[in-house]
Amino acid sequence: MSTVDDRSDDECSATYSIKAVSEATGLTVETLRAWERRYRVIEPRRGAGGHRMYTSRDVSRLRRLRETTARGHQIGKIAHLSNDALAHLLTDRSRQDAAAPSLIARILSAVESYRPTECDQAMAMAFALLPPFDVVRDVLTPVMHEVGDRWHRGEFSIAQERIASTCARRQLTALLHTFNSVAKGPSVVFATMSGERHEIGILMHATLAASLRVRSYYLGPDLPPEEAGLCALKVKAAAVAVSVVMPDVESCLPKIELLRQHLPDHVEIWIGGPAVRALDPAKCPAGSVRMAEPGDFEQRIALLTSAK
Repeated sequence: MSTVDDRSDDECSATYSIKAVSEATGLTVETLRAWERRYRVIEPRRGAGGHRMYTSRDVSRLRRLRETTARGHQIGKIAHLSNDALAHLLTDRSRQDAAAPSLIARILSAVESYRPTECDQAMAMAFALLPPFDVVRDVLTPVMHEVGDRWHRGEFSIAQERIASTCARRQLTALLHTFNSVAKGPSVVFATMSGERHEIGILMHATLAASLRVRSYYLGPDLPPEEAGLCALKVKAAAVAVSVVMPDVESCLPKIELLRQHLPDHVEIWIGGPAVRALDPAKCPAGSVRMAEPGDFEQRIALLTSAK
């Protein structure tokens, strides 16, 4: 493969199975196969039984690709890059990291001083300086967590929390509309189920999906499951993404089960959010994808778009 440096005999020794590579890189087996099939990111050798066998150099390259996509780059745009070029992208990111703390401080200062216009401007600047995934992971998520923590400690008022959430909602909604206007990929419905009113997290992910050319149908919070299912049918969605924030995760299971009943078997249900770790995978309905680890969402989007 032209984008991979020449291999020595030792480095080419195929010693890792696809399951071992999945565990070592954090990429699902499905994603590995899709990336190989569509983008030829690597060309694993075949063992005696026809099974894929990977070298240590393959694993290293896949780790770099995984980290680079997790930082907002589309796999289709970086799959052809050499290992040196991927390392350069990751180095550039380390320089961009320096911008995040100052942006966070600027946003929090604006919220603290009841200055919504300055809060809006700082969030807009974040999206102008950094890729969408970086803004969500390194700026907006820490900001919203800090605002929530300060509110719980009595350091921020409800009005200050509303300033932060309103500005975030406004910036994300505008970006979602812009990205959706050119999105040509598969469709995904985004919502929270009845009783779940926290929407910033699911709105963030709808915007991120749209930035990767997924047609994101954002339906907002507190939506009856049957309505989400109806929309998914109408737009021929490949998946419905729901967010679980409230700590009483058991109460959301009947609603997710009802959503499952209103969806064709091939439509997945993506379950994410801060409380998803407390959700027992064995209790989730068939066809559910529990997204409890960093990068799970990006992997699923990459798998979905690579299969189209």
